Amino acid sequence: MKLKSLSFFVFCLMLSCDNEAVGSSTDGNNSGNNDNFIPSEGYWIYDVSNNSEISPEMNFTATDSVYVDEEFNDYFTLSANDDGLANGSMNMMLTNGNLYNSASKLTFDGVISLPENIAALGLNDFTLNNVTLLNLDVENGEVMFLQEELISNTLDIQETEIPIDLNYEIKTSKTDFHTSININGIEYSNVFEGEFTFSLSVTGTFPIFGFTQSVSIIDPQDVIYTKYYYAESTGLVRAESIQGFELSSELSTILDLLGIPIGFPTSFGSENIEQLIEFNLN
Repeated sequence: MKLKSLSFFVFCLMLSCDNEAVGSSTDGNNSGNNDNFIPSEGYWIYDVSNNSEISPEMNFTATDSVYVDEEFNDYFTLSANDDGLANGSMNMMLTNGNLYNSASKLTFDGVISLPENIAALGLNDFTLNNVTLLNLDVENGEVMFLQEELISNTLDIQETEIPIDLNYEIKTSKTDFHTSININGIEYSNVFEGEFTFSLSVTGTFPIFGFTQSVSIIDPQDVIYTKYYYAESTGLVRAESIQGFELSSELSTILDLLGIPIGFPTSFGSENIEQLIEFNLN
């Protein structure tokens, strides 16, 4: 399995004459892909923007070129930017694994990378299997994939190993199906709207004046949230991702009481948007 970085999927089906057209072309011999929402051949180019009020140094704009790298009997892989790193959060995940495609369903096996600030708490990259990103046969609001787990670890604070418990939940859901919708200033027909969430809570056991006390480090919250749109016969046309976390006030109170400074940021947040500007289905 290849491990690369940042980018997702793709662009336009039906364009309104009143809207700016996106550059696109299709090969007439590729009619087998026309029944799919996620073509397994071609390339897609995205405008990407990243904004953070908390960490302005992370603000940037970029362009991602995402393309089919390899095709196998039952799955295909994506790469970005000449085998480099993608700049879009959704495509970062998609280029880090294998995609299994059918006329009504897209699933993913691969790796999800967490923000460095979360990794400082002892969470490494997560391996995911059979994550359903799109399923045309489920109802609006239905959960398509759910993975949850409790992990025990330790956190080094001022050379003191603090036992911690991390509860996480990874979930995808079908939000809606639009027979017609305007995205990126373009009118699309038959668009699947979905959500990907990575939720997390962390508690630690602290020694306080000869006793131990369970303290919330991160209250339950979504540290990764992505809303994404797939257009019929095209693929992903837009993805909006929010990453971030905030340490609990309870942790700050306990550390102040113990005279221990926090050695990492107490909050982080950024928004990443990917929108298709050009595509070609080989």
